Amino acid sequence: MGSEDLFHKRKARAGADLQRKKRERARNKRYLIVCEGTKTEPHYFRDLLDDLKIRSQVVRIAPNDGVSPDRVVAHALVLYAEDAAAGDAFDTVYCVFDRDKHTTFDAAVQRTKDLTAEGKPFEAITSTPCFEFWLLLHFGYTAQPFHAAGKKSVGDQVVSALKAKPGFAKYGKGQKGVYTQLKDKLNDAVIHADRLRRHGLATGSINPATDVDELVKAIQALAGK
Repeated sequence: MGSEDLFHKRKARAGADLQRKKRERARNKRYLIVCEGTKTEPHYFRDLLDDLKIRSQVVRIAPNDGVSPDRVVAHALVLYAEDAAAGDAFDTVYCVFDRDKHTTFDAAVQRTKDLTAEGKPFEAITSTPCFEFWLLLHFGYTAQPFHAAGKKSVGDQVVSALKAKPGFAKYGKGQKGVYTQLKDKLNDAVIHADRLRRHGLATGSINPATDVDELVKAIQALAGK
């Protein structure tokens, strides 16, 4: 085979790959997820993506740059701007953070709303008091509020409640395999979170609460689930 024929074959193959990627991009939205937590939440969402066979090019889970809600949103904005400058902006940017004791929580939520109003598709995925409450909902519905008590922070109280559940006695922050352990209860958690959201709207209660189900459903939709 001559070098010219080889060149044309490689060019045709590259063109076919480009067209395939374009078709794939047209079918799939691209999401960016930036989490406050450095281990627990990223581990959970990566396991979810692996389970649904969604590639990292479709949903990117980026390391954070500071663990306060305002830093999460600010870092997500930098990553979004970089991607937009490259000509392929993310369709939605999810900022995952907890209410916990953060003083910048409300401002960070408002910042995501302001960015969306400016045409940047940002969404705050929050949990009150913390992400572990989403895990707790896999075991049943609850609207019981959590509060700090003694030497235990409000987050510690949620973790204690989670540790009382079967298989979670030794749960620790950053633990791997949590998604897989709870996978069979995922649909229940989504139902419970939605019920709690409706309860919160009806009563004005914000403790407890979580929007993680909304992100889970968005990811499932990418996989046609």
